[in-house]
Amino acid sequence: MRRQGGIRAINNDLPVPFSLNDYQVTQYKGSYNFVEKSGGYYYMYSPVTSKYRSAYAYIVLPTGFNRANHRNAFISLGMKGKHGIDLGITNQGKGWCPYMSDFNASPHHTEIYDDYVAPSTAKGAIITIKPVNSTTVHLYIQFKDANDENVGKVFDKDIKVTSGNISVSNEKLSNGQFYRFVSFITAGTDNQADGSYLTGGMFKNCQLYNGTSYVSWGKEDSTVKDCFSVSKSHVTLSWSGQNDTFNIRFNG
Repeated sequence: MRRQGGIRAINNDLPVPFSLNDYQVTQYKGSYNFVEKSGGYYYMYSPVTSKYRSAYAYIVLPTGFNRANHRNAFISLGMKGKHGIDLGITNQGKGWCPYMSDFNASPHHTEIYDDYVAPSTAKGAIITIKPVNSTTVHLYIQFKDANDENVGKVFDKDIKVTSGNISVSNEKLSNGQFYRFVSFITAGTDNQADGSYLTGGMFKNCQLYNGTSYVSWGKEDSTVKDCFSVSKSHVTLSWSGQNDTFNIRFNG
């Protein structure tokens, strides 16, 4: 399979009607893992497996973004052993840049790599994640422009994580899960009429690598076990093959 990105227009469908204080779970496949009352988000998990070495996607950056001065956006892949390790891009007011969150640490630890902020010409990003060993993961991110040319600095690094979380065998995540998600959340009061929005984004060409070939990781594939969203009236999702299109709006 081609690991090629590319840009196309995304339909900014809006969910109506809106509801305040909406933390309703929508279960699209399997079961849901958690509910946090901090905004809107969706997650998609692979089965627990020892088959895969890495996860890949092309992120089409949202065409509409307003954080209302307090919401933080995350578009991310991840891997789960005992706890999750989020690896992707975040926008917390300074532009899209790589980040890592280790939820096995106590308290959980986040690193934001704002030396790698995407330039204004960026329209998308290639992302690949993989386990290296029980205390190291690897994150690769390359931003792309509308012509699918590289822009900005490539992020290609091993990242240290806490021990006792993931297991790695034969360069593959052992008895673990790969996942992907989008979240638009706040650490403060969740004002769901604040006018914030994250629209026109997409995960494209989602695949898992088994060491020999890339395997389709679309919602209807057996490589997806669980898929759910929280904040039903504010989150709209659609799927086509290996692609997820997402819009999140909080405008009362």
